Amino acid sequence: MIKVSIVSSANRAEGVAESLRLIDDEVVIPDRPVMVKPNFVTTSNQLAATHVDSTRATLEYLSGKGVREFIVAVGPAVGTPKSGFRNYGYLALTSDFDIEFLDLNTDDRVPVPAFDDQLNPQTLFMSKRLSESYVVSVCPMKTHNNVVVTLGLKNVLVGTLSGREQKVKIHKGSKAINLTLAKMAQHVEPDLTVIDGVIGMQGNGPIDGFEMPSNVVIASHHGIAADVVGLQVMGYQLAQVGYLRYAMELRNLTLDDIRTVGREIDDVRVSYKDHDQIEEQLTWPLEGDWRSAIDRG
Repeated sequence: MIKVSIVSSANRAEGVAESLRLIDDEVVIPDRPVMVKPNFVTTSNQLAATHVDSTRATLEYLSGKGVREFIVAVGPAVGTPKSGFRNYGYLALTSDFDIEFLDLNTDDRVPVPAFDDQLNPQTLFMSKRLSESYVVSVCPMKTHNNVVVTLGLKNVLVGTLSGREQKVKIHKGSKAINLTLAKMAQHVEPDLTVIDGVIGMQGNGPIDGFEMPSNVVIASHHGIAADVVGLQVMGYQLAQVGYLRYAMELRNLTLDDIRTVGREIDDVRVSYKDHDQIEEQLTWPLEGDWRSAIDRG
């Protein structure tokens, strides 16, 4: 069984600390650089970005596991990493932690398979440093304008594409982006996920939505299972979110393979307002054998 923790809390630091404590026995950090990946899709809207309190609590937990040096890496679609680290209060973290701040948009690149708008194979390029690291995704809970929800997995897969032009190439319609994310997740996924839903974003996420005070934090060493629990807490079903449904099926996993600790999903479930384009987003299912399409990539 895959363990996913759910904590009900209105305090980010306390919620993150407790969510990680509940899965501590499953968190094993190898001898690799530790990259913490906040979500900075934009650098001027705090609601759209990972709050520094959640990142600080994650760094404190990892320090307790013996980590002494950190890479804190972002690749914003809007704004510069430097402005985001300044605007969101991240520079103060260097008083307590040994941190290298990294711009993923300018990092060296490695190829990753994807699909174009005709569902033909194409190649994207993502951060080389990411591929060499133990990756911790710390993200807010948000709705999305292409794939219904964005949580820990998408934060890593899209947020670590090296260069803004790569982010443009991945957004090629509902069918293509869901296939691409599932294909990429065969090669890359976070090693540890923390989802901050204390104040999430509903409506027209990932940038233009509005607050949802869902007062929940989710954590897991399994990046896909964490998101599957997260989407249910937001009031969605796995069948609605293509890339996560594909990712689960590619691993021969079902909801019965996930065990929650702490609170139950029904205890904390809320109902996030859909994005205005939800109907188009739900056109992701392919006619015929989607596994054959994945195999072509």
